[in-house]
Amino acid sequence: MATRPDALPSDPILAAIDRAPRVQRLAPEQHAELEQDLADMAAGRARLVAHEDLPRALEELAREQDG
Repeated sequence: MATRPDALPSDPILAAIDRAPRVQRLAPEQHAELEQDLADMAAGRARLVAHEDLPRALEELAREQDG
């Protein structure tokens, strides 16, 4: 197992991070979209929905787009 040079061998959190898969960096377009989404949330322009309310919110959004 590869460990960080500054990590204690018994640190389970850092050991889990070391085992975690690495992901690709965002493409410039994806990064720009993420930055815009974050700016919209910060400015109150985004509708934030709790996870448990997501199915109902998606149904409402579909009705709004249809009608």
